[in-house]
Amino acid sequence: MVKVQKLYSGQLVLTIPKRLAEYEGLKKGMDIEFKKHKEGFILHIRK
Repeated sequence: MVKVQKLYSGQLVLTIPKRLAEYEGLKKGMDIEFKKHKEGFILHIRK
């Protein structure tokens, strides 16, 4: 499950499961692009 958290500074942060991040090869600080989809969002991971 992906969670949206709000930091004390007001910044929003997406939190994803560790296993999903490992499977996709995600690392801390990577850029991810959001694209609007008819029923939500599509994430495009820059590698």
